[in-house]
Amino acid sequence: MGDRVSISFKRGDSESIALFDHWGGIMLVEEARRYAFVLRAEVAGKQVNPLDRLEPGTVMVDFIRHLVRNDGPRLQRSLYVGKMSDPMWGDNSDNGHHIISLDSV
Repeated sequence: MGDRVSISFKRGDSESIALFDHWGGIMLVEEARRYAFVLRAEVAGKQVNPLDRLEPGTVMVDFIRHLVRNDGPRLQRSLYVGKMSDPMWGDNSDNGHHIISLDSV
C-alpha cells in the first residue's frame, strides 16, 4: 500500500520533470504549493539566476533539496523522478499528477 502521487512545476510553456513519491500523497502537493508561494515572494523582481527566473527544472531541483535537506546522510524518502509523457516512468495511481503553476501561486 502507498499514497502515490506525482508533481511537476510549470511556467509558461516550460514544465519540469515529474517528481514521484510513493508515500507522499496530497501532503507532497501541499508542500510543493507552499514552497512555490514562498519562493515567488523571495525572488520577486530578481532575474539574475535561473531560480530567480522560476525556471521549472531549476525549481524542481531546489524543491528536492528542500525536501531532503534534513533527511540524514542518505535519502530516507520514497522519491524518484521521471517524465509524465511516458506512463511507465512512475506510479501516481492513488492521487494522480499535480502541476504546480509558477505563474499563479
